[in-house]
Formats: sequence, structure tokens, C-alpha cells
Amino acid sequence: MKHKKASLWGAFFVACSLLGCGQAQGEDPVALPATCSMPAQAQPVRSRSVTDGDTLRLSDGRRLRLIGINTPEIGRDGAPSEPYAQAARRALQTLVDHQPLQLALGEDGRDHYGRTLGYLFDEQGRSIEALLLSQGLGYAVVIPPNDLLAECHQAAEQLARSARRGLWQNPPVLSLDELDSGGFHVLQGRVAAVTSSRHALWIDLDGPLTLRLERRDLDYFDHAPDASLVGQQLEVRGWVVDREGREGMRDGFRRYMISLRHPAQWRMVTTP
Repeated sequence: MKHKKASLWGAFFVACSLLGCGQAQGEDPVALPATCSMPAQAQPVRSRSVTDGDTLRLSDGRRLRLIGINTPEIGRDGAPSEPYAQAARRALQTLVDHQPLQLALGEDGRDHYGRTLGYLFDEQGRSIEALLLSQGLGYAVVIPPNDLLAECHQAAEQLARSARRGLWQNPPVLSLDELDSGGFHVLQGRVAAVTSSRHALWIDLDGPLTLRLERRDLDYFDHAPDASLVGQQLEVRGWVVDREGREGMRDGFRRYMISLRHPAQWRMVTTP
């Protein structure tokens, strides 16, 4: 069952009053809003080891992927780690080591890698994901149907963003001219066209990026995107797929694509 709709333009940024966005840089960033409350169905677990900033191994052997956060990638096979990847891993280690934890499973409780998907809480009942986001150590993400704590996670990220903490010290928002690879990105560009097909709506941006919104996900949006978006400047986030060389890709189609699943993935940008 899908959760309540989120506003098309307002869902990405929750009111700063929830987290006191005006606080000074040196103040404690971990006062979390009521939307971060631990669900009643949470069950006790313990951590065995931490893989990276958003993944750990539980003492019962399950691999847990935290819902609602994507942290920078740790380098493997000789590749360098992304900025703040190691910091996110260390922070998660500190939050979960040697203490009882509580786990609430997502509505969709497993990903395509076989990992358990869940929301994790410390012994005080605080959201581990929100604590990391409030320190600027990851990006708030929403992948339906796992949107139970979406407002909590967005508000926590906004706290870090407003205070320029962690990766928001140098905001990692790329223009479409800078997009040259797949993977997770936060991007900004202007809408060039909105078209529809049998199964999806397509939002083309000026540049090499298109957004694909499947009709099955329209219930999460207050309004279906239409031609009124053309000319608007958007900030969008998600996992970019590089379609170059893929069978069936037609001439003239944009090389990169993001699957737009939830309104928390985008917002309109007001230009001066």
C-alpha cells in the first residue's frame, strides 16, 4: 500500500522549523524532529561489522542496507574513495558499535542484491540515518514503497545543507555540462520538454539527461508533470544510467537517464 502523496514541489525540503535550521555551526546537530520517531514494530538487533556509510552486517548474519540515505562510495580495486566516504563509514561505526540497536524493516524488505532493507535506531530511539544525514555524510533518498521516514530524512539533510556541514561545505550539485558518468548524482538543469508514452512520462532537460517517471509511481505525486514545467530550472537527484551503446537506444535520445520514483528526488530552483 502506498503512503500519502508528497507535494510535487515541496516534498524535497521540509520546513526548517522541524530541525532549527538557524542554529549556529557549532551546536549539536542531532536534535531530530517528531517525524523521526521509531516505529512500534522495531526489533532488537546488534551490528557485527560496518561495510560503508549505509551498509552493515548484523550479528545474525544479515546484510543491512539502510533505507533513506545514500553515502559516498568507498573506493575499491585501486579506485579512490569519494569525498566523505570514509568519514561516513567511521561515523556509522561509532553509532552502532557495542550498543543495542532497533531495526524496523521496510515495506519492501529486501533489495535485488539480497540485502535486508530497514530503518535503524540507536538505544535512545534516534534514527541512525537521520543522524548521519544531519552531519552531512550522505544524501536523503526515497525509493518507493519505502518512504515511511522520508520527511525525517529530508529534514535532517536540510539541516546539514543549511549549516554547510560535511559534503555540503562544497555543495555537490553538478550542471548538466559536467555530467560525464553514471552513478549517483545531484544535478541541476532546465526542462526542455515533457512527453508521454504508454508506460511513462519523460522529462527532457537541456543537456544529456532525461527523467523517466513510470505511470505506476504517479500516485506519489500531487500532480502529473506536464508542459508547464518547460523552462523551469530543476535540481534532481538519483542514480544516473548511461545508455550509450545500449541496444534499442534511438538516435537523438539523451545519453543519461534517471528513474524518477518520488517527488523527494527533485525541486524547482528559483533563479535570481
